[in-house]
Amino acid sequence: METAWEGDPPDLILLDIMMPGMDGYEVCEKLRANEQTEDIPVIFLTAKTEKDDIVKGFEAGGQDYITKPFDARELMERVKTQLELKTQREILKNMNVILEEKVQARTAELKESNENLDKANTQLLTLDEAKNQFLMLISHEIRTPLNGIVGSAYFLKDMIDDPELIEFLDMLKESVDRLDKFSRTALEITQMQTVGRGLDKTNIQLNSLVDKVLEAKLTDAEEKHCSIVKTYTEADNILGIEDYFTRAVEELVSNAIKYSNENSVIGIRTKEEDRKLKFSISDTGEVIPPEKIENITKPFGLAKDHYDKDIGLGLAYVQTFLDIHDASIEIKSSEKETVITLIFDIP
Repeated sequence: METAWEGDPPDLILLDIMMPGMDGYEVCEKLRANEQTEDIPVIFLTAKTEKDDIVKGFEAGGQDYITKPFDARELMERVKTQLELKTQREILKNMNVILEEKVQARTAELKESNENLDKANTQLLTLDEAKNQFLMLISHEIRTPLNGIVGSAYFLKDMIDDPELIEFLDMLKESVDRLDKFSRTALEITQMQTVGRGLDKTNIQLNSLVDKVLEAKLTDAEEKHCSIVKTYTEADNILGIEDYFTRAVEELVSNAIKYSNENSVIGIRTKEEDRKLKFSISDTGEVIPPEKIENITKPFGLAKDHYDKDIGLGLAYVQTFLDIHDASIEIKSSEKETVITLIFDIP
């Protein structure tokens, strides 16, 4: 243990549980309590095979658990996996430095130009807020699914015949999918908040864009036996950033399908009204309480347990997209239906 605190810390530690004096659990806890070694991956090597012993190893801070006798190739693969995960965590930590440099670079530009000071200060605050929010989300949310991946991976070979394997495999898949979706959405939100307003907008045919999204989501709707009814306006030209626009519509369509009742109707509508182009999507599913509507477009705005329902960032993405397009959102929900409407200026 003293070796880990001297000089450069190791990239990974293989730790036996059954040792004289201090067992592996105590050693791991002391490593986690020290700032220099708290993030070093630990793989336990032991002859203990009881579930309680395995769980205790993870509670002590271990990343993986291999029982003796073990296959050398398996050990190398697990070491490789832990080192790759450690590298990814270090990349995420380095993003703090990168974003801080962006803040400093923008600050220098604003000082040199000294023009439109009020607007420049707002941009700087937006960038700084985006950085802080992004780092907070990454720090909290990416560690959680990663722990799920690591905590269940050791069962894949050791318990291949165990009937509980399916449950752990499902946990692994859920964690991987959630990590991928969350990190992608969080990164795009940060990008929109920092550079979105400076990106070039192009002419978009809204009806055509919505049709492409609906075609991609048709299988999901059919699985719930939901029908989609479309009503389009002819005047559907709008200026926007197409990739972000598509993703925002995908979020709304996915939510409508996900929260719709079986055998229900999902309504899609575009219409021109008072020099505004409105895109609406309606479903007959869960009712959003009136007191929650105001905060629903904020990250985790429904204040529910987002781990199971995965409702953390979808509408926050849509709101950020609307902000950089100077557009707005209107949400109405009742026992009859929930309608979400995006409102854009017509160019």
